[in-house]
Amino acid sequence: FIIFFFFLFRFFFFFFQAEDGIRDFCLSRGLGDVYKRQIKDIQIPNMPGTHAQYHGVRFTTQAAGAPMAAAFSHVIFDLDGTILNTLEDLAAAGNHTCEAHGWPTFAVDEYRYKVGNGMLKLVERFMPAEYAGDGRMFEQTLAEFRAYYGEHKEDHTAPYAGTIEMLDRLRAAGVQLAVLTNKDHVSAAPLIEKYFGSERFALVQGRVDAFPPKPEAPVTLHVMKELGADPSTTLYVGDSNVDILTGHNAGLKSVGVSWGFRGRAELEAAGADYVVDTQDELAALILGE
Repeated sequence: FIIFFFFLFRFFFFFFQAEDGIRDFCLSRGLGDVYKRQIKDIQIPNMPGTHAQYHGVRFTTQAAGAPMAAAFSHVIFDLDGTILNTLEDLAAAGNHTCEAHGWPTFAVDEYRYKVGNGMLKLVERFMPAEYAGDGRMFEQTLAEFRAYYGEHKEDHTAPYAGTIEMLDRLRAAGVQLAVLTNKDHVSAAPLIEKYFGSERFALVQGRVDAFPPKPEAPVTLHVMKELGADPSTTLYVGDSNVDILTGHNAGLKSVGVSWGFRGRAELEAAGADYVVDTQDELAALILGE
């Protein structure tokens, strides 16, 4: 019995030394993200029915076949550019409004950098500079944009491939999901209902006059209070620098999705805690796999 534990101790002692070597090798070559994603399954000698997972310096055991607890219990998603590709419909509404006034229009890709801060800021960005400060014209333009977008917001919009499967995987693991977006609530709620149904998200919060828009903290804190979420186990997911700040301003970790409107470079420059390239990678991060 004593000999068994002696050899078991030596096994883990040499394993940890090897793991430290792998870590140092990865970090010395700029492969920190690769190292952080490595999870090794280890069979524990003479202890059938169990296995262990070693996550950096965290070591836990569990019965074989039992699911590991998720790394995050609550996940709050941005909408546009994160779970729904709404860019073409937003661009069409913006250009329709511009054409009605004889203003210059913009390529769809140019709208990637006009959206993200809510419809008021979007309208401000596509209006000609000569109307800056013209409150009457702004209100008229905003009303025209909202009216057209309200009628055409589903013309080309669709979930990103793999998103519904990812959400269902997270819900099956017991993760509670919510949406927090700068899109007007009257537009956001129907889009969620149409494309994701009424069961996948515990809460949907769009822009309302009661709160300043993201990335200011009050609306995020409101959502967390409604969910009963703990900041230490809550993740904010989005596709822009606004989203990274949204999480950080509320004391949350933020993950950027590179498939959205802005791309990896902006997310990394904004200080994202993680950047993922696929829905499967995002689900694995949330579930601690």
